[in-house]
Amino acid sequence: MIITIHKSRLLIYILVVMLGLVFASFYGGPVSFAFLYAILLLIPVSGLYIFVNSISLRIFQEVEVHKLTKGEEHRFSAIIENEGFLPIHRMRLYLYEGRCDLYEIENGQEISLGIHERRGLDSGISCRFAGAYCVGIEKVSFDDPFCIFTFEKEIPYSFRAVVRPQITDIARKALDLENLHNSTGLKSALLYEDSPGSDLRAYQRGDSLSSINWKVSARLSELMVRVPDRMEKRSVTILMQASNVPERLQDTEFLKKRDFFLEFVVSAAWSFGQQKVPVRLIYPAGKVSQFTVDSYDSFMDFYNIVADSIFYRSEQDLEEMEKMVADIRSRAYDNDTWILVREDYQPSESNFLICG
Repeated sequence: MIITIHKSRLLIYILVVMLGLVFASFYGGPVSFAFLYAILLLIPVSGLYIFVNSISLRIFQEVEVHKLTKGEEHRFSAIIENEGFLPIHRMRLYLYEGRCDLYEIENGQEISLGIHERRGLDSGISCRFAGAYCVGIEKVSFDDPFCIFTFEKEIPYSFRAVVRPQITDIARKALDLENLHNSTGLKSALLYEDSPGSDLRAYQRGDSLSSINWKVSARLSELMVRVPDRMEKRSVTILMQASNVPERLQDTEFLKKRDFFLEFVVSAAWSFGQQKVPVRLIYPAGKVSQFTVDSYDSFMDFYNIVADSIFYRSEQDLEEMEKMVADIRSRAYDNDTWILVREDYQPSESNFLICG
């Protein structure tokens, strides 16, 4: 609740009160005092009237689908009802700016309602960011008859949209997995297969006789042995280091970061899935949770839950996530590839880190 005083109009009001007081003092009589009392009671009576309007107002909002996808257009509807015994005059509606586009409802739009009147508003809506956040009408404002003060109130019935990220290839382009790991199988730099591969090198003391390629050795007149291929990694794990920001502080800048964070993770999971590489995702869903994507169906399950599942239930859960981040940054992994994806990072840093 915010009350804003308009200083220029307040000065005019004070001047009128002083003139009314002078007029009543010099002339007296019921007319002069009626004028003075009317002026004096203007602000308290207007405040009481607006207060009754505010507690009698009901606003219900919804979107035609339970979950949206970023950039898609759907229908938004709002029902505004006056349950009180006083009419509402020139109330203004204020939207959550910067989060979505409402095509038929303007920010600051005025609306008046009679006693027990109900009115519906409909508009197309398109959300700009992935994540879970309130959209639509954020607050309403009322003015007194002479616009001396403005009363603003956040509505208690906000609509929380769950917006899925778009499925893009930004992770494939950023990670450049095939060039970094030489194949979609993610080869190990330290471990090798048991059986010899197709690569050759000169024989060294201690090499097994079974690894000698006799045909090539005879052609080159030098003993050549087959080198085992590098062993494929057994698993890929993506650790999602989400930031911990209370909902009341989640401004547009936060929503932009969360949008890129979710889009990158979904893109990475989709990219690995297309390469037939199972990927395990670890993320904060109240507590630290994990989900394995190894098929189209499992990817869609993750895709449908990730938009509104990223949050920390307690400080202990945040500390557990930070401990895991510190652990993977300090350890070497031979059999696993870990990818740390950070939501909050400096402009000079990368949003991801490959470990292993």
